[in-house]
Amino acid sequence: MESAAAKKRKVSTTYIPDDIAFSILSKLPFKSIKRFECVRKPWSLLSENPHFMNMFYKNLLSNSHRCPYYNGASLILKDLELGKEVFYSINGEMFENKVKLDFSNPFANRFNFRIFGFGSINGTLCLHQDHYYGKTLLWNPSTHAIKLIPPTPDELVESTIEDAEDFVSIDDTSYLHGFGYDDLRNDYNVICYVSIRGEHAGYGCMTLDPFWEIYSLRTNSWRILDAFDMPYSLARNDGTQVYMDGVCHWLCEEDEDGQDGPCLVSFYLSNEQFFITPTPSYLDDYFDVQALWINLVVLNGTIALISYHEETTNFHISILGGYGIKEAWTKLFMVGPLSCIERPIGVGTKGEIFVVRQDKELVCLDLSTQRIVELAYKEVNSIDRIVMY
Repeated sequence: MESAAAKKRKVSTTYIPDDIAFSILSKLPFKSIKRFECVRKPWSLLSENPHFMNMFYKNLLSNSHRCPYYNGASLILKDLELGKEVFYSINGEMFENKVKLDFSNPFANRFNFRIFGFGSINGTLCLHQDHYYGKTLLWNPSTHAIKLIPPTPDELVESTIEDAEDFVSIDDTSYLHGFGYDDLRNDYNVICYVSIRGEHAGYGCMTLDPFWEIYSLRTNSWRILDAFDMPYSLARNDGTQVYMDGVCHWLCEEDEDGQDGPCLVSFYLSNEQFFITPTPSYLDDYFDVQALWINLVVLNGTIALISYHEETTNFHISILGGYGIKEAWTKLFMVGPLSCIERPIGVGTKGEIFVVRQDKELVCLDLSTQRIVELAYKEVNSIDRIVMY
């Protein structure tokens, strides 16, 4: 029979010192780290361990370009030249290479299109118009393919209205919330919130029940979503939407009744379920004071939230470890104050924050060193946005 001492020696050979374990764990996505916190008592407060979090964020930033949907080191910026919108791809070690993209606007520049979300998905960008009645396009710069998404069919809107035949007119407004790729169905989807107003023959102008709808590129059609209580946003701020691993995420402001505060909505394309996660407390004033720039981004397979406030000139970087509770967010670090910044305009492949400096030059804030880096590309003109490509 094996002795107790022999058993103890055998067990000890499987022991991994915490410093080695922490080094391994620090290379994992943050959601996986949160799961490992329940394995051993010394690991239960990993996200509150400064030494471990320092290792984690260095690995996070050094590996952030490996996300499969945003792979590569190119960026796309949109500019205005002679009143016409122009798109460029910039790349290189210091983004010294600039290539003008062939964007054949099917509306002959009669409409101004904005880039939706964090960037392209498998090379495809979603473009939409500024105002609420706008067009939406899917554009692949590599193949030059442009797909104009059809408007919501009248019969789909009418199907949501009781006694629709009693209305003289019905007007619907679509608010774009999500763009993503469903790899189970090999399909690209667009998600919209639709508000409705109607002129009733007997009661006059009425606000009717809104609904959610989803567009399928594969079938080139819209259908209604069974998600009536899903939070929505009417602000349509650039950078407050992101896609990762079959899930569309967007930020929402406080609802009209003031019952629910600002939150992140995470919508799964495969099963059409959603989760609501309250935003961090330090963002409570974002939707009341429009002085805060905020972007949802993907860093090494992790959803991150980067914000900047003009009054403090500080950047806050938080990462998401789960869904459903405010404590799922962990503030990774803060950068600043940086008084030289005029405005941020986008986030790059490794978490670089691109900003327009007060001297009107385009530079980037390298989060790994927390320093402003000069770029070979310096033209600012009327650039309002940079996204991943």
